[in-house]
Amino acid sequence: MPTYLYFGENEFFLSRTIKQLKTHTLDQQWANFNYTEYPPESKETIPQALSDLMTPPVGSGGRLVHLPNSTLLGVCSKEILLQLESILPKIPSTNTLLITNTHKPDARNKSVKLLLEYAQVKEFPLIPQWQTQALIQQARTLADEVGVTLTTDAYKVLIDYTGNHTRLIFTELEKLKTYALGKTVNGDMVKELVSESAANSIQLANAIRLGNIAQALEFGDRLINCNEPALKITATLTTTFRTWLTVKQMIITGCQDENAIAQLADVKNPKRLYYIRQEVANCCVNKLKNSLKMLLELELMLKSGVDEKLALQTQIIKLCS
Repeated sequence: MPTYLYFGENEFFLSRTIKQLKTHTLDQQWANFNYTEYPPESKETIPQALSDLMTPPVGSGGRLVHLPNSTLLGVCSKEILLQLESILPKIPSTNTLLITNTHKPDARNKSVKLLLEYAQVKEFPLIPQWQTQALIQQARTLADEVGVTLTTDAYKVLIDYTGNHTRLIFTELEKLKTYALGKTVNGDMVKELVSESAANSIQLANAIRLGNIAQALEFGDRLINCNEPALKITATLTTTFRTWLTVKQMIITGCQDENAIAQLADVKNPKRLYYIRQEVANCCVNKLKNSLKMLLELELMLKSGVDEKLALQTQIIKLCS
């Protein structure tokens, strides 16, 4: 089938699959003639792409027409819909249409419904930061691919340092393989060799929630040392604590409607509520409210020009107390 629809936030797996499709479809000697990528900005993009799609490839190999973040996945004109309906069943076997998007297309759109009839669809989801075990399993799969062996504690440290940045995980595993020279990588080796650039604010929020001052200060320092803007850290903390507070209040009121809780708490994936419930089980509503007040104070301190690291450390200690 010459039509593919790929979508998802995992840029690493998405881009790698696109590369594999290009390798499979194109003759590298003729790739410059037969691969065309149409940006979504131009109004003439779709007609040009569809015309190109029906043009025989030059030389050997096939032709690949790539539409990243295409307006075809949005609301299309009747003229474009009719043209798409006419062309999709008639795409030459030598030619391939590839449509990619960061987010899941809205199946209610007529153009998307039409594409779904003909396209091979594949999703590349990004594992959420809070699904630690799923991230560790993904790291194990990538480690097998790279050809490096890690201990259980090494995987835990690796995910602590890299979060859900799949490309970074893969890059660091390649680095570990080079330095390990066939030996099993342990947690200490990961700490020594892996970049801490992905230390994230979610880890900081959890350390604060648990009242672990030493760990929270460590995460805060790591974020600042990696040049993460303090205001950005504060924004993430505020969002996280607001979510915890909303869910906790809904639980106290006896609400059982998961979708209603998710909507009010602005949780895009209702399945995440299972984990949030566990996180807030021992939290006090008043403490969560006070935490939001302290985070507002932190934001004001930062905007008034106070030293970022000092302000963050001061408020972290207060938040953990």
